[in-house]
Amino acid sequence: FIILCGATHFINLWTFTMHSKAVAVVMTIAKVSCAIVSCATALMLAHIIPDLMSVKTRELFLRNKAEELDREMGFILTQEETGRHVRMLTHEIRSTLDRHTILRTTLVELGRTLGLEECALWMPSRTGMNLLLSHTLNYQIKVGSTVPINLPIINEVFNSARAVHIPYTCPLASMIRPLVGRYVPPEVVAVRVPLLHLSNFQINDWPDLSAKSYAVMVLILPTDSARKWRDHELELVEVVADQVAVALSHAAILEESMRARNQLVEQNVALDLARREAEKAIHARNDFLAVMNHEMRTPMHAIIALCSLLLETDLTPERIP
Repeated sequence: FIILCGATHFINLWTFTMHSKAVAVVMTIAKVSCAIVSCATALMLAHIIPDLMSVKTRELFLRNKAEELDREMGFILTQEETGRHVRMLTHEIRSTLDRHTILRTTLVELGRTLGLEECALWMPSRTGMNLLLSHTLNYQIKVGSTVPINLPIINEVFNSARAVHIPYTCPLASMIRPLVGRYVPPEVVAVRVPLLHLSNFQINDWPDLSAKSYAVMVLILPTDSARKWRDHELELVEVVADQVAVALSHAAILEESMRARNQLVEQNVALDLARREAEKAIHARNDFLAVMNHEMRTPMHAIIALCSLLLETDLTPERIP
C-alpha cells in the first residue's frame, strides 16, 4: 500500500507537462491498484487491530503480573528477614532466665535490629495506679519516671494486641533531649507486654498480679531521619513482645521454684539441727539417769544389807539405842 502510494505520487510528477496516453494509462492503473490495495488494507485492519490490541493487552497483563511477582517476592523476602530477626531475637531473649537480663537484652537487640533512637519499658506499680519506667536503651528517658495508668493513650495501648502509633509528646515518650532543628518529630509506637506470671518480681514496687496486667514497651525511631514504621517492623515488635512475655513467665516460674527449693533446704537444715539437738538432749538425759541410778544403787544396797543383818540379829529393846 505504501509503495503504491509513493509510486502514484511519483507518476503524478509527469502530468505537470505534456504527457502521452501511455503515461495516463500507467497513472490510471497505479491509482486503481492503490485504491484496491487501500480497500484490502482497510478490510485487513478489521482483523489486525484486534490482534494488536490483544498483544498490547497481553503486554500490559504481563507487565502487571511481573510487578505483582516482584511485590510478592519482596514480601516473601521481607517475611524471611522478619522471621530471621524473630528467631535471632527469640534466641537472645531465651538464652537466659534472669528477668532483668531478658529485658535488657530485648531492648539492646531491638535497638540494634531496628536502628532505634530509644526503647523503653514501663512496668505497672504495685498499687496498679501508675506505670514506672524500669528499663531504657540509651537513658534518654529518665529511669524511675511515673505516669498515670488511666491516660487515654495508655488504655488504647492496653486494649490493642497490635503496636499502636502514639504522639511524640505522649508522657510515655517524653525524652530528656529536646528536638533541635527538626520540624517533623520521629515516629513512636507502643505495644503492650502481657505479664503472665510475675508475682514477687521485686523491682521497686511491682504489682500483685492476681489479675491480668500489662507492661508497655515504647520504641522511638531516630530523630535525625524521616523513617516511617513499616508493616514487617511492627509485626516484628509484636512478636518480640509476646516472646518477652513468655520468657518473663518462665523466668518467674523458675525463680519461684528456686525460692521453694531454697526454703526446703533451709527447712531441712533446721530439721537436721533440731534432730541433733534432740539427740544430744536424749543422750544427756540417759547419762544423767545412768549416773543417778549408779549413785543411788550403792547406798540402797548398803541399807538393804544392814536391814537384813538387823533382822537376823536377836535384838532386845534394851539393845536398841
